[in-house]
Amino acid sequence: MIIKLGFDVEWVARIMQCIDTVSYSVVLSGAPGMVFTLERRLGQGDPISPLLFLICSEGLSTLLRLATEEGRLKGIKVSRRGPQISHLLFADDCILFREATEMGIATFEQVLKEYEECSGQCINYGKSTVFFSSNTLETVQLGVKRSNNSKNYLGLPNMVGRKKCGAFQHLKDRIKMKIDSWITRKRGIHWCPWNKLGELKDGGGLGYCNLAKFNLALFAKQGWRLIDNLKSLLARTLKAKYHPNSDFLSLELGNLPSYTWKSIWVAKGLLLSGLSWRVGNGRNIKIEEDVWVPNVNGLLIKKTVNRQDVTKVEDLIDNRNRIWRFELISSTFSEEVTQKIMLIPLAHLSHEDFLSWRGEASGEYTVRSGYKIHLQSNENYNPSEINKCYRKL
Repeated sequence: MIIKLGFDVEWVARIMQCIDTVSYSVVLSGAPGMVFTLERRLGQGDPISPLLFLICSEGLSTLLRLATEEGRLKGIKVSRRGPQISHLLFADDCILFREATEMGIATFEQVLKEYEECSGQCINYGKSTVFFSSNTLETVQLGVKRSNNSKNYLGLPNMVGRKKCGAFQHLKDRIKMKIDSWITRKRGIHWCPWNKLGELKDGGGLGYCNLAKFNLALFAKQGWRLIDNLKSLLARTLKAKYHPNSDFLSLELGNLPSYTWKSIWVAKGLLLSGLSWRVGNGRNIKIEEDVWVPNVNGLLIKKTVNRQDVTKVEDLIDNRNRIWRFELISSTFSEEVTQKIMLIPLAHLSHEDFLSWRGEASGEYTVRSGYKIHLQSNENYNPSEINKCYRKL
C-alpha cells in the first residue's frame, strides 16, 4: 500500500527493515528475559505503529472517496446543498456512512475487501456495529452486530436528539457520584466565593477553571474553524445548511437549529470580542463598524468629519503605490487615530483582508487565550492594581 501511495522504494525498504527487525524481551526481577519476535511484527504502542496506521487510513479514505465520486457509494448529506459524507476517521476508529440498499451493501463490501487485500488488515466484525435510521427496512447486516441506538463514543453520545437531558444523564450521574464522595469526606466553611476563585491570578483570583466559560471557549474554537478554514468538512457542511449566502459572524441563529449549531453560534460573541481585521486591500473592512486599528480605546474608531465618500478602508489607501493617503486620513480622523493608522504596515502586493485573533501573537485562536479574554470581560478585572498589591506583599 505504501508503494501504491507513491512513496520511494528505498524509503519503503527502510521502513520494512524497521518492522522486520523488531524484537522484545520481558524484564523479570530486574533482568531481561529471552528475546522473542511477534507474528504480527508491530505491537500496539510501538513508536512507528501510529504513523503506519495513518498511511493505511489514507488508503481506506481514498478508496471510499473514489467510490463516492464514481457514484458507486452514496453517503449522507446534512442538507441538500451540503457535501456528501461517506466516512469519518478518528484515531484508530472509523465511522462509515452509506445508503441502506442491496447495491450499496455490495459496493461497500467490495471496497472493504479491496482495502483488506491492499493493506493486509482485516475488518474485525466482532467489534463493529451497524446503526440503521428509523425508516430503514429490514436488510442485510454485513454479519455485524445491529444496534437500535447510536451508543457512545469516548464516553459521549454519537447523536443527540431532542431529549438532551436523557442523552447526557449518565454523565451527570457519574459526576454527581464523584462529587458526593468528596463532600462526605470533609465538611467545612467556604471562606471564599466561587466567582472569586475562578478569576485569573493576575486579576486577584486563584485561577481555578470555570467549566462553563471554558466550555464556551471550546465552542469558540469550532467557530474559529468556520472563519479560518472555509474548506474544512465542518465549515462546508454548516455553511451549506445554515448560512449559504453569508458569513458566520454576521448571521442569525436561524430556524430549527441543531444542538451542535446552537452551541457554536452562542460562542460567536466571544470571537467578536477578540477578533480584528488585518488590512490587505481594505475592501472588506468598514471604517466605523469593524475593528481594524490596534490599541484604540473602545476598539472602534469614529470619523471627526462626516464624509460619505469614505466608508471602507480601501478609500484610505493609495493602492497603486501601496501607501496610506495621509492628507485624507488626517482631515477625517483625530490626530491620535491618524498616527495609529499610519503605523499599520501595508504589504507591497495587494491581498485580501483577513481576520486575526488579538489574544495570540500568531493571530490564531487558542482555547487558552479565548478563555482568558472571556474572564477579562469582567468589569472588575484590573490586573494593574492587583500586581501592585502582590509587589507590596
